[in-house]
Amino acid sequence: MMPPNRRCRFPLATALLALLVAACGDGGPTAPSAFPQVAGTYNGQITLSSSLAPEESLTGQMQLVVVQDGEQLTITGSITFFGETTEQPAITGTIDGNGSFTVASGEFAGTDVDPECGTSTVTSFTLMFSGSAATLQVTLASGSCGTFTLDGELTR
Repeated sequence: MMPPNRRCRFPLATALLALLVAACGDGGPTAPSAFPQVAGTYNGQITLSSSLAPEESLTGQMQLVVVQDGEQLTITGSITFFGETTEQPAITGTIDGNGSFTVASGEFAGTDVDPECGTSTVTSFTLMFSGSAATLQVTLASGSCGTFTLDGELTR
């Protein structure tokens, strides 16, 4: 017969080995994503200014809904000025490892013709995600209506 302290060592060693093997299986931790996880709903204040009236600006609210699949993002949203809400069409694009979004298609991807202002072109589009915040700046050259800039700080 083995002394009591010898009997307990082998079952304990076997149990530890079993736990180590189980931790190495499919249920173990996974490698971190190469892209920040930014999916969710962001809300915040935005400011719209115009080159034709630089001393005046409009303040409103914006909501962005971000759906993410790896580096691919689809963003929808709405803008509210003077109590009137306008739904924004979806934009798609990619996010890089630093949280910078690049537009591939949608509302801010090119040129549009406005009956009042003529040809409108997005000259600059920046959407940066960091933690639970998103910073947006869009500049639009709009024919006879001048240049418009939309700035926003949104949080998830």
